[in-house]
Amino acid sequence: MATRRVVTGIAADGTSYVVHDGPTTGSVDLGVIRLDDVWVDDPDNPDPDASRDPVAGDLALVPPRGGSVVRVGTLYPPSRADTPGEDAITRDLVRWSRGDAMESGPSGDEGWHTTATIDYGIVLSGRVELGLDDGWVELGPGDVVVQRATRHAWRLLGNEPCRIAWILIASPN
Repeated sequence: MATRRVVTGIAADGTSYVVHDGPTTGSVDLGVIRLDDVWVDDPDNPDPDASRDPVAGDLALVPPRGGSVVRVGTLYPPSRADTPGEDAITRDLVRWSRGDAMESGPSGDEGWHTTATIDYGIVLSGRVELGLDDGWVELGPGDVVVQRATRHAWRLLGNEPCRIAWILIASPN
């Protein structure tokens, strides 16, 4: 399910208006997870009138230096009926830069990563576990995680998709 975004702007006469309204163009679907980047704020490339869509091209796990990313992720069970084909997943992997953030977990498992960001993760629906070096924490709808540049991973619980809204802010903290 694509994430609808409504982005506002300020016209030359000072009035507010809607610049974008519709599904985000910043989506990658990797089968077990779909990531919808809603907006990227990049202080090194200001765009006060929002004339450029900052998620229309390649996407990155980590926000730009001093910037932020709003991302909605959906984790899917392996039994997902509408899993994209291998070619589609490969195309999306090319658009999705994980940088050097990915690493193996305590048992050699995949999906572990560390980023120089402070992340606010809000579970919208479903159940998920947050993996940390000292174990796993179960989360459900309404739970909020403040992820402070620690090594972590995500693991779906159950057979229902889990949607999480993440706000990632580049931070030395």
